[in-house]
Amino acid sequence: MRNFSWLYIMILFTATITSLSAQKTAIYTSNLKDFNRAVELYKDQQYQSAQIIFEQVKDSNSEQEVQSDCAYYIAICAIHLNQNDAAILMENFVKDFPTSPKTNQAFIEVAHFYFEQAQYPQALEWFDKVDESGLSDDDVEKFNFQKGYSFFNAKNKKEATKYFNKVANSKVYGSQAKYYLGFMAYENDDYKEAIKQFDQVSSEDKYKEKMSYFQADMNFKLGNFQKAIDLGTTAMAKSTALEKSELNKIIGESYFNLKEYDKSIPFLAAYKGKKGRWNNTDYYLLGYAYYQQKDYENAI
Repeated sequence: MRNFSWLYIMILFTATITSLSAQKTAIYTSNLKDFNRAVELYKDQQYQSAQIIFEQVKDSNSEQEVQSDCAYYIAICAIHLNQNDAAILMENFVKDFPTSPKTNQAFIEVAHFYFEQAQYPQALEWFDKVDESGLSDDDVEKFNFQKGYSFFNAKNKKEATKYFNKVANSKVYGSQAKYYLGFMAYENDDYKEAIKQFDQVSSEDKYKEKMSYFQADMNFKLGNFQKAIDLGTTAMAKSTALEKSELNKIIGESYFNLKEYDKSIPFLAAYKGKKGRWNNTDYYLLGYAYYQQKDYENAI
């Protein structure tokens, strides 16, 4: 009788354990199914629906790996949905799951997020955490351009130049990189380098308007007066009021240096001066041009 009782207890205990195990397996399988469904929704760019399911799975599953992956995807969805707490969610993921294989991707996603929000100092903080060796070729190019632009915005030309040079031959980012390399060279008065970079993108419409003023100014300073006139005339129509004033000076002085005084007069006269004021050289040039035209009254 006693043996029968122990046998009964053992059978009951085993059945209970089996039942609990089956329940746990069923719950895990259900969670895994929901997780996979959320991943598919994420891939289909249905970020709101995916995020809701990831949150549900995270709340109902204590497995570390599942918790980690759900936290990552919840944050990624928040980034795509432009939710206010997106960066905080990703920062929490990195803090809570530092050994996750998705950590490096999290760094780059937060950096991209801050970059798209034009918060470049914050973007640089996260770009500095990224292990470049763990990025795909496409991700490396995007990383180099965005980090370069973030340095450019911070007026760190040395670092910006380094990263822009890495993507200068990129099909996606090459033109933009060359434009900014040219602009930085222009600001450093390295006109030959600036012209070299600008010439490589001068055929692209989106850069023509931006570069026309710079190219006119550089060619004037290099003594290429006719080219400065041609470029300045082209740039005039779509320039700002301040740029138009400077272009009048460039074109007027270019004609003056070519001794075409009659053509220089209307441009020299249209120049507004620095901060609305002419200096002695401005008065002299216009006066001399009038004098060469024998217009002595205006020459005085």
